[in-house]
Amino acid sequence: MLYPRVASETGVVSLPSGEKVKGQIAHLDAFDVAIVDAGGNYRSWPLRPGVKVELADSLGQHLALLHIYSDKDIHDLFAYLETLQ
Repeated sequence: MLYPRVASETGVVSLPSGEKVKGQIAHLDAFDVAIVDAGGNYRSWPLRPGVKVELADSLGQHLALLHIYSDKDIHDLFAYLETLQ
């Protein structure tokens, strides 16, 4: 619940030409980025000036909860879940 597994990370690659490609991040390091787009096409680019990568923050809300929930809140939640068996 607090550390959900993400099957795949998504993002948008903005190219110097103005084209934006959205899809599943297949590879990202300090030199290259690759995406599998909605059509299933694998596309990759070197990370040069003008190429921007924006990653979707799918875990942001979950990570924010770590600072909100107390130990008692988590204990109470699991105590409730055990009653559902």
